[in-house]
Amino acid sequence: MTAVRRILKSVLLLAPLAAAPAQGQTWYAMTYQPAVPLGNTQDFADNFGWRGIGFDIKKPIKPNLTLGLSFGWHVFDQQTDEVLAVSGVDISGDQFRYVNSWPILANLTYLFGNKGGVRPFLAANAGTYVIEQQVDIGLYSIHETNWHFGFAPEAGIAFPLRPDLAAVLNGRYNYALSAGGVGDQSYVTFGVGFAWAKGF
Repeated sequence: MTAVRRILKSVLLLAPLAAAPAQGQTWYAMTYQPAVPLGNTQDFADNFGWRGIGFDIKKPIKPNLTLGLSFGWHVFDQQTDEVLAVSGVDISGDQFRYVNSWPILANLTYLFGNKGGVRPFLAANAGTYVIEQQVDIGLYSIHETNWHFGFAPEAGIAFPLRPDLAAVLNGRYNYALSAGGVGDQSYVTFGVGFAWAKGF
């Protein structure tokens, strides 16, 4: 429950960003986001992450520039019998390892092109990642949750389907700095979904 409360507090702290003066319609996007683990994340749980979802809110502050918030949930897992060092103790045996990552990011997005056409975009995301690592061995479960500062450069494209609906494709490199004795974490997400707004 503590992690959930902290996530909600972060959302409330970042919410005022969504109230920035707007020169257009707010953009709401929902995407399915499978992911590839990299670096330390891959060392802990090496499997491709099929479970991932993202939600974005973007408010125009200039004709081609938006300010927004991004929320996500990405899961990696692996079954292995490799030796794992936990708190200075080596653990061996059949293990199920899990990484749950909840990014809560503020972003600036620059949209290319014109309304009514295809809109490639670049975004700079920064904020916090709530990352939980869990190892299940037999009847025992070891888990650690930390708040990491991180950032995520992003590139994507929106294809208008109707005046108020667009298909969205994006890629995002997520990098979370080390925290609480856990090293830096990184992974790449590939998003596909829809965005709702008037006047794409």
